[in-house]
Amino acid sequence: MFRLIKYNKISPASGLNLFMVIAFIGQILITALPAVSQAEPLDWAFATAGAKAVFSQISGRMGYNQQAGGNGTLNDLRLDLGLPGDNRTFEIDLTVRPLEHHLLRVFGRFPEVYNGSNVTSRELRTQNLPVYPPGTLLYSEMRTAMFGFGYDLDLMIGPRWYGGIHGELRYIDLKIKIANNLSGQDNVMQLDETTPCLGAHMTTRLPFGLDFVLPSSRFGGFARMTYGITPNFLNYMDMKMGLSLLGGKFSAPVIFDAQVGYEHESIFHNQENTSGRVLELKRDGIFVSLDIAY
Repeated sequence: MFRLIKYNKISPASGLNLFMVIAFIGQILITALPAVSQAEPLDWAFATAGAKAVFSQISGRMGYNQQAGGNGTLNDLRLDLGLPGDNRTFEIDLTVRPLEHHLLRVFGRFPEVYNGSNVTSRELRTQNLPVYPPGTLLYSEMRTAMFGFGYDLDLMIGPRWYGGIHGELRYIDLKIKIANNLSGQDNVMQLDETTPCLGAHMTTRLPFGLDFVLPSSRFGGFARMTYGITPNFLNYMDMKMGLSLLGGKFSAPVIFDAQVGYEHESIFHNQENTSGRVLELKRDGIFVSLDIAY
């Protein structure tokens, strides 16, 4: 438990101060470098609609009575509860850019349900009672979903690149239950929170693509990092990076942006600190997405 608390030692105030410094520097750059803040009009789209699929592996733990003197155990989601390690996540994303430097986003995931079972190899203690001794057949279920909206401020814009900071409000729904029979519900732990996030992003377009297959196409690279600003309550982190292919003739009203990359997401929630309830979930995987731009 002490190691878990050490992981959460960034204060919300420090995150807010960092955001204010970045925003201040960004405003100076926009004012002092007007020549840099000119993008090719064809690099921008007024609105996009996209879908993303993530093929990832999960890991994590849940535990009760983790406070000082508590006698609960940290129970591994895969090794102890038997939840599957592989999962598939599907997400939709809608954006609108009313001005060159400003982007509004709405995103959401389809609800996911995973079931598992396992014969315990050690004693698992949750809420004092029940105690699952070694050899107990446990059934488990994990339900999760997420949606939210965000705002991107592109502070620096060039002919084939742009980058800036962004803010989001993410609603996270995560529920895990374990029981020693299929219809039981002995222990349930649920995360039902809306967390504010801040982050930074960057996208670049290289001057070449697959013109012999897709006329006027261009390769690009991107990176996006998002952090929750209340890490001592709900520690959230999402990082993604990869390559993209922008395709279609730029004189046409519709183009597409296909992306492939790596994504890491982690959730750590020290729920009800007085009772020592801990919930942790991590995902690492490869994603593919397709955005249609108008």
